Amino acid sequence: MSPALAQSTISFGYWGDPPELPPFEEIVSKYQAAHPDVKIEIQHAPWSGYFTRLDAQLAAGAGPDVFFITNVPSYASRGALAPLDDLIKASSFPIDQYVPSSLLTHSFEGKLYSIPRDSAPSALYYNSDAFDAAGVAYPNADWKWADLRDAAIKLTTTEGGRITRYGLALESNDWATWVQQNGGKVFDDPLKPTTFLLAEPAAVEAIQYIGDLINKDKVAPNFLEAEQAGGTAQLFSSGQAAMVITNPSRLGTFADVPFKWAVANLPGGPTGIHSNRTGGAGFAINANSKNPEAAWAFLQYLAGPEGQSIFAGAKAAAVPAMTGNETVRAAFKAPFGDVFLKEADVGEQFPQFPRFVDLSNLYIQPALDLVWNGESTAADAIGGIKDKVNAELAK
Repeated sequence: MSPALAQSTISFGYWGDPPELPPFEEIVSKYQAAHPDVKIEIQHAPWSGYFTRLDAQLAAGAGPDVFFITNVPSYASRGALAPLDDLIKASSFPIDQYVPSSLLTHSFEGKLYSIPRDSAPSALYYNSDAFDAAGVAYPNADWKWADLRDAAIKLTTTEGGRITRYGLALESNDWATWVQQNGGKVFDDPLKPTTFLLAEPAAVEAIQYIGDLINKDKVAPNFLEAEQAGGTAQLFSSGQAAMVITNPSRLGTFADVPFKWAVANLPGGPTGIHSNRTGGAGFAINANSKNPEAAWAFLQYLAGPEGQSIFAGAKAAAVPAMTGNETVRAAFKAPFGDVFLKEADVGEQFPQFPRFVDLSNLYIQPALDLVWNGESTAADAIGGIKDKVNAELAK
C-alpha cells in the first residue's frame, strides 16, 4: 500500500432510496476490507435533499471527497469538480470500455469530470393484474402514444367521483424524452446551444400530450400530487397507479409488491420514433478534496470493473455504462434486462450545459408547471418564454 494512503480518511456522498443502497454499501465494505488503512465516511441523503446539502457544502469549499453527481457541466464550470483525464492516463484506467455518449454527458469543455455509473434509461412498468382485470392487452413493442393513452383511460378507476387508481404515473424530469419521441428538440445542441426549440410544433405537441393526460383525460396525477403521495414508486407499489415510466433502480423497489407486474419498452411517438435518455449519474472527485490520491484510488474501484459489476448485479439494478467490459456485461442479469438494454440503445443526450439549471429554474420549469397544472396550453406557456430563453443564450 502506498504510504500516502496510510491512515487516510475520505468521505463518499450519494443519494438513493433504501432498495438502491445495498450496492453502495457493498462497495464501501469490500474496499475497506481490501484497504484497512482507508476509512470511508458515508454521506447519504434521499434524492429530494441531496443536492441542497451538496450545493451548500461545495459553496463553502467543503463536501465529500467523492460523490454521486448529475448535471456535470454546471458543477465543473464553477470549479467544484477535479478533472480526471490526467489521473486516468497516469493509472491506465480502462475508460475506453465506457459508452462514448455517456462520457460526453460527464464532460465539460473537452475534459472528463465524472465517470458514469449507468445509462439510466426509463421503461414502462405495468401492473399485470390490473391489466387482466380491466381486460387490457399488455404493452408490446408496437405501442405508440395513442395505445398508452387508451390503456391509461381504461385502467383509471374512480369511486364516488374520486380517482382511486390512475392509469399512469410519470416522472417530472422525463419530459424531454417525450419531445424526442415526437421528433422535437429542446435546444439545437444539447451541450452548446444557440437556439431554444421547445416552442416548435413537434415539441409543443409533446408537452401538450403530457398535459392532456393529466388535465383532460385525468389518467395521470400532476407532479405535485404525485410527490405528495410519496412519488411515482409509491403510487405504483400501493396500486394507486397501474403503469409508471421510471428507471431500472425500481426493479428492487417493486420486488415485493402484492401483485404481478412486468416491464415493457417505452411506447413510440406518433410516427414510431423510439427514444430514451442517456448519460445517467456518475462519480466525481471534489476539487477541494484534502485527500485526492485516496479519493482517486477509491474512485477507480467504485467506477472500475469491480464496482460496476456490483451495481450491474444488484437487485436495484443499474444499466451499466461500462458495456465494453465483459465481466460487467455478464453481471447485468436484472429482470427485464433486455428491455433496459434496448432502451439504452436509443438513448439521446438531454440538455447538459452550465446554464441549463438556471434557465430551467427561471423560465422553462415555470412554463411547464403552467401546463402540468392546467393553467395554460403548451403553445402559450412555452411560446411566452421563447424570446427570453433565446436572449439568454445570445449573451
